Amino acid sequence: MDFFQHQLQQWTDWQAVMTSTATFEPLVRQIYLSENDPFKALEPVQSDFAATFHVGGTQIAIFPPAVIAPTTRDRYQTERFSLARVKRLGLAAPLLRHAGFIFDRYQFYYVIYEPLMGVPLTNFKATAKPDVKQALGQQVGLMLTQLNGPVTSFNTMPTTTPSADDLWADFGTDFVTERQRFLAAHPVTPNQFVHGNLVGDNLVVMTGRIGLQHFETACQGPRELELVPLILDAFAGDSDFLHGLLASLGQLDLVEAVLFGLLWRADGPMWLDCLMPTVPTNLAAVRTALTKLIKESKE
Repeated sequence: MDFFQHQLQQWTDWQAVMTSTATFEPLVRQIYLSENDPFKALEPVQSDFAATFHVGGTQIAIFPPAVIAPTTRDRYQTERFSLARVKRLGLAAPLLRHAGFIFDRYQFYYVIYEPLMGVPLTNFKATAKPDVKQALGQQVGLMLTQLNGPVTSFNTMPTTTPSADDLWADFGTDFVTERQRFLAAHPVTPNQFVHGNLVGDNLVVMTGRIGLQHFETACQGPRELELVPLILDAFAGDSDFLHGLLASLGQLDLVEAVLFGLLWRADGPMWLDCLMPTVPTNLAAVRTALTKLIKESKE
């Protein structure tokens, strides 16, 4: 008898059941039994990729089978590697308890961890005072100086070279050419560890510190990649956060660093859509928009 009863033929099949406690309870119960951990009632946790549930004081993330998600093993290994790395660095992150796979109707990879106990920055910043936001921005900057260190290759994410030109075709030939020249003129260190998705929901504010979660899309690449979701989403250009961040990062030209990261990333066009209401035809327009967003932090 299979513990997972649903047939998965395409990604939408997974999306339809990934928060269903009834669907996953038999499978999760068996996994916890095999790991000699007590099973508790499931509570779904919002996730874009893995089926994630609270199970008592732990969380489990079950990765979709490779038949509908070819990158699933890569993401599972990335999560394992990243959680072990941040633990060695002494950074706040979920504590990995178990990781493995179970053969059922499909092969499912999973990780079980003790989650961070705090409030996502997305929720916390709505009522945070300016001095608190500055302190958090500084903490994030100090954390990045540790996190974004050099690493050997740990997955197959293609981020050690710039994203393909065809992803930028909608911006016009002149923009693509200017982007190529800009990236070629800026030397980088492409072997640094990058979380890659530091949006507000992946930064957790706890008593006295801030932590990271959800590492399955981490990669090896230039550290500037980290700044794009951090500045445009997590901090959303807030001058207090940015003032604190710059205090810890030193003489960084934040506008140029974010511009570089944006133009390198495969999802750069998406972030440009968030930054600008109209499609830019040159880098000067992008630089102007970033300067307008960031300038208040320097005042």
